[in-house]
Amino acid sequence: MTPDPARELYRSVSATPERARGLPGQVYSDPLVLEAERREVMRAGWLPIARLDQLAANGDFLCADAAGEPLIAVRGADGVLRVLSSVCRHRGLPLASGAGQAHVLTCPYHLWRYGLDGRLLSAPAMQGSEIFAPADCRLPEFRSEAWGGFLFVNLDGAAEPLAPALLPLAARLSPMRPETLVTVDRIELDSPWNWKIMVENFLESYHHIGPHAATLQATHPGLGTFEGAGSDAFTVLENPPGDPAGHGFIVAGVFPLGLLYLSEDPEPTGVWYQLDRLQPESFRLTIHLLASPALAALSGFAEGMRGAVLKVHAEDIPMCEGLQAGVAAGAYAAGPLSPLERPLWRFHRHLAMRLAGD
Repeated sequence: MTPDPARELYRSVSATPERARGLPGQVYSDPLVLEAERREVMRAGWLPIARLDQLAANGDFLCADAAGEPLIAVRGADGVLRVLSSVCRHRGLPLASGAGQAHVLTCPYHLWRYGLDGRLLSAPAMQGSEIFAPADCRLPEFRSEAWGGFLFVNLDGAAEPLAPALLPLAARLSPMRPETLVTVDRIELDSPWNWKIMVENFLESYHHIGPHAATLQATHPGLGTFEGAGSDAFTVLENPPGDPAGHGFIVAGVFPLGLLYLSEDPEPTGVWYQLDRLQPESFRLTIHLLASPALAALSGFAEGMRGAVLKVHAEDIPMCEGLQAGVAAGAYAAGPLSPLERPLWRFHRHLAMRLAGD
């Protein structure tokens, strides 16, 4: 059962957007709330852990953290993508880190070896154990689903299939062809604020008028943005260009942790914010830079995109750090949300429906 603090705090979320307020300050720092979010929301939902282009060849693997669960996504010799536990079945050491190519997965501690399908292949000096059975030492496999060029995982094995819930989102994204984009760079940043502050900041462009006045506001005015589509599973924030001859962009959230930016340029670009190693007041952010194959092949493109994305994110950092401090203040009381912040209400409802049973 969800701990009482989380249940009661999330009951404050309005059932209608017109009466929406921000979340109570305690949800951004209470360890019991994070524990409940991991169990009731993240483990029960679909979490993006990789781009498919990162796992294109047989033997490619990539390690990930999903709601505190160490995972290894791997394309086997049979070409099948699997998401396995990366924890050795002997003493619990993670089998690998980062990404790479492998024919087998070998624990560096005692050299237990696993196939890319999770089967235990060998374990030195175990002949004297009466309880050792190789078949019982297979790496657990988690449900996974490919969507939009991403690999998603469901940890509790009980979630409804992902694709049907995202059909309207897939239709909206189809002109940008997200499944064809390739990863051109990755930026890792330690972020000293609660994960929900990052999601909320990503899903509204109302704040373009503030920290992004000299960047995004000049090209995509915040007061012209709006939620174009949404459900309990996702939201789409439309960002029309200020110049009618320009191109817009969309911001999409696949709840609870999928954050995606896509430009509507003829050769689209994208940004995926991956959040992991969640703690009550911090997490690790990996910013994945995506582009069409044509743009990715241009000399200097990745460097230029990296600089532009870092410039905008640098404008967000003091805002997010300030929010973490502000919501902890004794005088803080959540204020009403603007219609421009409809995606935040949608996100809050997703959490409340799972944590408070609304």
